[in-house]
Amino acid sequence: MIRYSFIGTCLIAFSLLTFWLRTLPIPRIVSDDWVNLLGNDPWYSLRQIEQMALDFPAYSWFDPMTHFPMGEAIYWGPLFRLLAVVLVILTGASTRPEIMYVASFLPPLMAVAMVPVMYGLGAKLVDWKTGLVSAGFIAIVSGQYAYRSLFGFVDHHIGETLFSTLFCLCFIVALMKMKESGVRLSDLSSLKNPVLIYPALAGIAFLLGFYTMTTMVIFGVIVVIYTIIQVLLDQFRKEASDYLILTNVVTFLVVILGIIPFGLNQTGFGVGVYGPGNIVVYGLLIIGSLILYGISRYLSDRPWYFYPISLVGLTIVSLIVGLLALPNLTRGYIGQFTAVFGMQAVVLTVQEAMPWQFANAVSVFNWGWILVAGGVVYLLYRIWKQNDAPALFTLIWFALIFVATTRQVRFEYYLAANIALMAAICVGAVMQIGGRDLLRLAGIERLLKLKEEEVPPEAPDDVPEDTGKKGRKQKVVQKAPAEPSGKPLRSGLLVVTVIIALLFAWSSASANIMMGSNVGGGINSDWTAALVWLGENTSDPGLDYYEIYDSPKVRDTFEYPTEAYGVLSWWDYGHWITFVSKRIPHANPFQRGATTSAHFFMETDVNAATGMLEELGIRYVITDIEMATGKFWAMATWHDPVNATDPFQKPMLYQESATTGSYSTIQLYRESYYQTMIQRLHAFDGSATPAGEILVVESAPASALGLGTSPYPVITNVQQAGTVEDALRYIEEFTRAAPANHSAEILSPEMFTPSTDLDALQRFRLVYESPTNVLSSGGDIRYVKIFEFVSGAVLEGEGTIEVPVETNTGRTFTYRQESRDGIFVLPYPTEAGPDDVVVATGTYRIVETGQEVSVSYRAVMEGLRI
Repeated sequence: MIRYSFIGTCLIAFSLLTFWLRTLPIPRIVSDDWVNLLGNDPWYSLRQIEQMALDFPAYSWFDPMTHFPMGEAIYWGPLFRLLAVVLVILTGASTRPEIMYVASFLPPLMAVAMVPVMYGLGAKLVDWKTGLVSAGFIAIVSGQYAYRSLFGFVDHHIGETLFSTLFCLCFIVALMKMKESGVRLSDLSSLKNPVLIYPALAGIAFLLGFYTMTTMVIFGVIVVIYTIIQVLLDQFRKEASDYLILTNVVTFLVVILGIIPFGLNQTGFGVGVYGPGNIVVYGLLIIGSLILYGISRYLSDRPWYFYPISLVGLTIVSLIVGLLALPNLTRGYIGQFTAVFGMQAVVLTVQEAMPWQFANAVSVFNWGWILVAGGVVYLLYRIWKQNDAPALFTLIWFALIFVATTRQVRFEYYLAANIALMAAICVGAVMQIGGRDLLRLAGIERLLKLKEEEVPPEAPDDVPEDTGKKGRKQKVVQKAPAEPSGKPLRSGLLVVTVIIALLFAWSSASANIMMGSNVGGGINSDWTAALVWLGENTSDPGLDYYEIYDSPKVRDTFEYPTEAYGVLSWWDYGHWITFVSKRIPHANPFQRGATTSAHFFMETDVNAATGMLEELGIRYVITDIEMATGKFWAMATWHDPVNATDPFQKPMLYQESATTGSYSTIQLYRESYYQTMIQRLHAFDGSATPAGEILVVESAPASALGLGTSPYPVITNVQQAGTVEDALRYIEEFTRAAPANHSAEILSPEMFTPSTDLDALQRFRLVYESPTNVLSSGGDIRYVKIFEFVSGAVLEGEGTIEVPVETNTGRTFTYRQESRDGIFVLPYPTEAGPDDVVVATGTYRIVETGQEVSVSYRAVMEGLRI
């Protein structure tokens, strides 16, 4: 009773610690207006929670409020959102701020639920003390797991971790119970054993994860790999594998039965959607398990190596048959599996899909890695000595998730459970090895015993009597055997392990406190202001924001109303546009529309860019300083994965000091960089801009100057030219006389000063800009800008026309445009429209003639001739 009270007290304490750590962001992100949710995806998750709260428990499998003009088929499950809505209903939340606030508690609560699950894993694999250590570690482990379970990160990642870990616990328990029960496939009567309830529970746990996200298929793969290896070991040791095969059959039969009523919303045989492909995959898992069992029984009297050879042959034959009979299906499954481990250029622009850097791995789990290594050694020992099935499953679970994490950092939130468990196993194992020795050395072992062994006051009848000096009979007292003294080596190992565990706990808890106390919301004030303005001052797209589309098949027949339009920005900002503005983005953080968005912003041909917007039905374009600077490389990579930023930017080496001979890297900008749509819009407001300082940079390969094998050329000389034509003539002369691999090119170190003349964008007018000027001196560029794509008023004329413009922030600039084929297309009305906050403060004036022209709002919007 004392032990259970102690365990319960510890679990409550760990749960409270978890909840406290996860709710630290509340003061920083909660306001009267809303909760400034973390990241990008949680904003879309809240959009779905709002929908479900109004029509509970309906779930929309298609959403036309994103990825205009196609809409978005939803490929994740409803369970996380459903649980959030239950919280909302139970608390009576009804307004948007209330719903956001209540739903934000679901991730911390799921993190709390991880505490008893991790206790169960540690206790089943080693003992109750290991369970407590495991529960304690999961409470403080840091990294992606901690971030994605914070208050405000309202997305299903923590749900994936919780339910997948719960499945592993149930599967391990099922393996233990099935092996103990002695059930046999050959004995039908044994199949009536109620122990089959344990794999059935594992199947239910798997379904909870499946209805959160289809990535539960990874744990199906873990079961497959484990099954093959475990059956091989059982065959080698001449042990029956009935317990394992029956566990697989019952578990995944329950999974299939659970998929049929609710998981067939989409067509196709992919495992990344809720369609029949999942039934096929888990059905094949059952069939494969039975085939493995049949082969093992058939080869039971043969040498052990017959079995692995037969499995290799069967795998090759199955793959060949699959590629010949069902090539698309087989290649599709292989492609979906390898995609997890792929590293395509465009994938690497997504932060959570980047490979796990060694430095990050060390900083996140630090001292825990030492304990993890000890846990691996202990499990290997158990597998070798005892053919321990749960130990093997745990090791394979850890290994596969670890490999997945090295390829894509997003899996780190899965790996956290493995780290906490493996570290706890190490601590628990060392406690078993050296715990009693340490107590003996400290002389307190007897104090901790529940009951002391005492010698009875009277010896039993068979104890011989001894005769004293005077012939008296005396009873001989039997002495208890002396307890062995503690072994210093084992005790020392335990002390060192405990110290490392404390360092791991301290560093992880400190990281959690720092992150929770300093994390900020996903949307900064400039974006918030811009999106609020967009939602309040632009026309309604004609859709019911809260309407439920209960089938993804709606996408095939759905038609947008005639007044609908799209908003184009980089994909990072798509969910913000949907949730805050209730407008329809083209690109979103599911990377839908990322390619076309990148093509537009990287386009240097204005006609091609405007043609894209017309085809997509885009009315507004939103830019920010990040797109023009830090996110530029990501857009360039999506635009051209092979060349990426090379057509626009050129890193080079320059000599910092002639005396020391030290070189540094500098980023220079090609002419095409300034001609991209993102630079023309955000840096130059779409206005014609003359070239600034024109520099011709001469360079030579690093190897030619004895600087090793650096891929960057070295700047050897810089010449200033008066005009672009002068620069081109100089480059031509230099090229004729220069040695091989030496080059000269027009380049500029200035990001916002073009090295070439830029013509105007005729059909883009600035309609809003955010308050913050990102330039500390020497200019004025605002953080976020919104442009409207208009028809433009048509005016015949020659030369250059200009109009003074004042923005909503009070910034003034002059919009200039040169005529093309005797035509001006004018984007700014001189008579402001009803919602205009960026206005022309005068009339248009043709510079060469002085002619002044007024332009109506209607002419700009409808493309009228004036």
